[in-house]
Amino acid sequence: MVALIFGVWDGVFYDNRHTYEPSAPADLPLEQFSQFNPGNPIMSFVGDRGFLVMDRRANLAFSLWRYYNRARDESCGKCTPCRVGTRVIADALEKAVQGKAGEVNWEMVEEIARQMKLTSLCGLGQTSPEALLGALQFCREEITKAAATPKDLYDYYTLMTAPCIEACPAHVNIPRYIDYIKAGEPVQSTAVLLRHYPLVGSCGRVCVRYCEKNCRRRHLDEAIDIKNLKRYAADATGPIVDLFHHAQQATHPLSPRVAVIGAGPAGINCAYHLLLQGYKVDIYEANIHAGGMAQVGIPQYRLPKGLLESETNVITELGGRYFFRQRLGYDFSLDDLFMKGYNAIFIGVGCSKGMYLGLENEDTTLAGYYNGIDFLQKVERHATGRKTMSLEGDVVVVGGGNVAMDCARSAARLTNGTVHVVYRRTEETAPADPEEIIAAKAEGIQFHFLSLQENIISEDHQVKGLQIVNLRQIPVEGSSRGKLERIDGTETVLPCTTLIAAIGQRLDREVLCDDDGIMFDRRGNISVTEALATTRPGVFAGGDAATGPTTLIDGMAQGQIAAQSIHEYLSRGSVGFVARRRMGEIVKKGNLLQENDPKFDLCEAPRLPQKTLPIEDRRGNFEEVDLPMTEAEAIAEADRCMRCYRIYGVVTQLPIPGNHSHLQNQAV
Repeated sequence: MVALIFGVWDGVFYDNRHTYEPSAPADLPLEQFSQFNPGNPIMSFVGDRGFLVMDRRANLAFSLWRYYNRARDESCGKCTPCRVGTRVIADALEKAVQGKAGEVNWEMVEEIARQMKLTSLCGLGQTSPEALLGALQFCREEITKAAATPKDLYDYYTLMTAPCIEACPAHVNIPRYIDYIKAGEPVQSTAVLLRHYPLVGSCGRVCVRYCEKNCRRRHLDEAIDIKNLKRYAADATGPIVDLFHHAQQATHPLSPRVAVIGAGPAGINCAYHLLLQGYKVDIYEANIHAGGMAQVGIPQYRLPKGLLESETNVITELGGRYFFRQRLGYDFSLDDLFMKGYNAIFIGVGCSKGMYLGLENEDTTLAGYYNGIDFLQKVERHATGRKTMSLEGDVVVVGGGNVAMDCARSAARLTNGTVHVVYRRTEETAPADPEEIIAAKAEGIQFHFLSLQENIISEDHQVKGLQIVNLRQIPVEGSSRGKLERIDGTETVLPCTTLIAAIGQRLDREVLCDDDGIMFDRRGNISVTEALATTRPGVFAGGDAATGPTTLIDGMAQGQIAAQSIHEYLSRGSVGFVARRRMGEIVKKGNLLQENDPKFDLCEAPRLPQKTLPIEDRRGNFEEVDLPMTEAEAIAEADRCMRCYRIYGVVTQLPIPGNHSHLQNQAV
């Protein structure tokens, strides 16, 4: 069990150096600060709310010096207090680490730190002085009388992050790419994003915006329009493959070979990162083009297919190869790939099996009855001109997620009737992006919330309607959703000629057999470790295959994790510890970014409204609905970003596996 020796947290001094009744912050889970990697105790932790010392041998001056070195390296230099202050503080602490604390004017250092906190323009300068000011106020002697400490005696790891960065599955340095837009440099902005994934323009159109839900600006007025700024950067940059001519890695003839199964977001990003590291990568895809479910499952009015295709071309630009019409379990097996000489395999197949309603005596062969996935695939073929599709009469879509919204809004473009959406819970609890529901309503789609499907009405093997019944939601203590109860006597029939079940999708289990040595979890997904390793050595899995249906950004994030794990497996023979992942866990489980009552010394500047294609122009076509920002609009929106950076640092007793602390001047 970890014990706090002393520390300052949220302005309170906890001093257990000479007591048998230790105290600690009540809201801080100290167990998270026990070990960084297994068997490697955390000696000290420094952050934006103060510092904690867990080992009597720790040198606080050393911990603070490492922390302020990172602050100095990350200061953008736009404001004098931070630009000068971080350097002065880092230099002073270095003297303390050298045993020369007596040569430092600590009163001046303390005043500089205080001015940094009060007058810096962004979160880095405003919050990084907190730990030093606390130390100088409550335990000054720990710094001013510090003993000399060899610089390589202990290992350390520092992280610069922000609420939006931690919310993003890919941990993109969002304030940095917004800074470049503000400076009129969209190419540099795109380059920041390309460190994480190649589908920048696609993600800028369909990202579910976890980052915006955690943007601190929303406590003042509205969140930054992070998604559309990403789209602006990608569109202003043009074809991304041109950025890689100078970056292409030359592979050695004996470089390890990796097979990626599935050209969806997870597979594409796994291949992308492996290619950048010099591996030979081949992608096997069941369809005739890359993109996976993003290609066939997201309608063209949200994601133009030409854009997605241009971004997936980066794989061949980097030396990778596609093999289309190659389906796992039918055209090849895992054993076949290993026999061909591949050293590792990543399974990134999507959840391609749509689910029907599962009603009693249900006939899934009825004309006009589709599952959501099959329907969207037909829509994709229509939108790309490969096969014409049209609908007559009313359409009913069952479901409340983004797939249901895609089906409903696509149907509204194809039919001459009315489109209805039936969902058994409330609008507030629907899993779909709220903006998708708003857009669907604007396009004339009728919603029936707290309604349950009970029976399909058919005639001559043709769908004629769906019988539904109203529900009431009953509050249940400890549950945010409560329970649902049928309201007798409220049965009604929604007439329709097309019925779409958009209630879920699943993995095609037939792609794997018992001989493959791959285990599944209780939900029917491939069972993987935190590092995305499967039960078969050398085989990794991610995206829909490992989690069930997921988003484009989640899939790409898993592809990046898998690439890192495959690199470790091929270079070291095992999958090891990832410091960034562990630090993110500490930040999350410790609620370190949580603010109960944030204060802002800023004027309100509301978010720019999204421009869209007029409602009357959407019927009968799949033109992109959300319109792009102009350069002036993008710069104005980027200027709203408050750069809410925070720095966190640990000092450990033993070396951190795979740590290269001298290369850490990055946010991720």
